[in-house]
Amino acid sequence: MKKKTDEFFGDGFFEWQYSKERKEVWATRCYNPDLYWGGFKKPIPADYELPSWAIKGFTKYEGNPIFMPDPNGWDCGFHSGGVHNGSVVFHNGKYWYLYRGERPYHKIEAKEISGDIALKIDYICDIGVAVSDDGITFSRYKGPLFREGEDEKYSFEDVCCVRYDGTYYLFCNRWDWSNPVDPKHSGIFLATSKDLLCWQKRGLVFPNATRMHRNACVLQTPTNDAVRCNGKFVMYINDGLIAYSDDMINWKSEEIPIRWSGGEGCFALADFSKENPDDIILFTGGHHTGHFYAIGEVLLSKTKPELPRDVLYRPVLCAEEAYPWEYGYSTEGKPISDWRDTVFFTGMTKLGDRLAVYYGGSEYYTCLAFSDKIF
Repeated sequence: MKKKTDEFFGDGFFEWQYSKERKEVWATRCYNPDLYWGGFKKPIPADYELPSWAIKGFTKYEGNPIFMPDPNGWDCGFHSGGVHNGSVVFHNGKYWYLYRGERPYHKIEAKEISGDIALKIDYICDIGVAVSDDGITFSRYKGPLFREGEDEKYSFEDVCCVRYDGTYYLFCNRWDWSNPVDPKHSGIFLATSKDLLCWQKRGLVFPNATRMHRNACVLQTPTNDAVRCNGKFVMYINDGLIAYSDDMINWKSEEIPIRWSGGEGCFALADFSKENPDDIILFTGGHHTGHFYAIGEVLLSKTKPELPRDVLYRPVLCAEEAYPWEYGYSTEGKPISDWRDTVFFTGMTKLGDRLAVYYGGSEYYTCLAFSDKIF
């Protein structure tokens, strides 16, 4: 007899979300445990234990979710998107959350993109700022930041914010829904600030790229300072790319020689281990050993940041059916998101003596988890 949770592993969607035709289309694009398992070999040995290098034992905050869409605001959310995928940094005695906020959008009509299925973009995102004294209770402070003037047409998503020499560098995905696969219009975007409120837009980081660059993970410390490896700053990018920079503004990307399992990049962490100061952990999010979206880790090194040394065969953070906001439901138990069995994050910082992960529940809420390792 199948366990109840087995019903949720598979394509990641509920029966009520799509028509038969729509589900048949998604079946060709979404997670299928018989065809794809996050790139991991299966079955995983029953006696497999997470290795000593891993950061594990994450405990979910009992007061989750900690941040929700504002039904009367620019970040009111819509079905499948809310407030999530942001960065948290400590600045001037407070914790600042630079988050992705979504709302409905109906200006882009259904179209065919590069021979793909007809898509209709029904949401738009911008970046907002929320502030907290304790890193748990956040109040909205400013936003939206970027969608104005000529940039009104873009969607700004998925923040990576790091500090270097007194300046904050905010990397995010910028999408032009009329050209979502053209790197001259869409891809990793950069803005800089001294105070996290007034931002100078620097534009696309890789405007001359020949393929899409998205999901920047700039290597950083537990307190969100940028880290150099062999004299260069390092950025992990989705789909087998890595980039290096001398100044955090001008970057050059190249192909990674060896791919690793685990899905999209979430967060790149260094200088967290006194015993192993060369270690880098790249947190990944995606189809992971039976989960639709869960968090894994890849071990790399500051000596050779492009080469994987080890990878986890079990996730360190995953959705649990006991929490409705991780399984496509609102806190009131009503259907709220297309994304069930889904957690993903782009924000991590040191909170007290532990690492705090600010993860998205069902792509709708911001939730919080703490590492068991003391830093």
